[in-house]
Amino acid sequence: MINNMTDENDSFRWKISKNGIRSVAFVNIEVFPNPQGRNEIEEHYSGKGFVSQGYMEEIPAIGYDSWKLAARNGLQYAFSLITTHWTVRIHKIEGRSVTDTNPTVVGYTVLLAFLDKIGFRIDREQTDMFEAFVLNSWTKPYKELIPDFFNLSYMEYQ
Repeated sequence: MINNMTDENDSFRWKISKNGIRSVAFVNIEVFPNPQGRNEIEEHYSGKGFVSQGYMEEIPAIGYDSWKLAARNGLQYAFSLITTHWTVRIHKIEGRSVTDTNPTVVGYTVLLAFLDKIGFRIDREQTDMFEAFVLNSWTKPYKELIPDFFNLSYMEYQ
């Protein structure tokens, strides 16, 4: 049975703290089978974005395009792992830009949230590989990098 993640308490959270690098994101999605035999992503953002230093930022309808692109990239990769077809409605993505959340963190969290909802698990080796990929996405000076989960590479966001 698929449980929809639309209630605030049902948000999926992913976080890691390793070697002094901390990453976190929260996502709230709704997932259901797609009878048309295709995968679809619907985005319904209504957050306020940056409010104040240290507070969680929720993606608004306009802006945060790098996070939105990364979320779609994460889902496209997740879709490649399965043979069934789904509609994913993204209702909310939250994080703290530049300090704890970047596009790669967002993309990976959305990928995991979707797989969790459909009961699909990646193995420990894949988890370690993706977590290293996420941690390596933090650069100094900070650059906004868009993740390519298929090739484990990044493209600088323009």
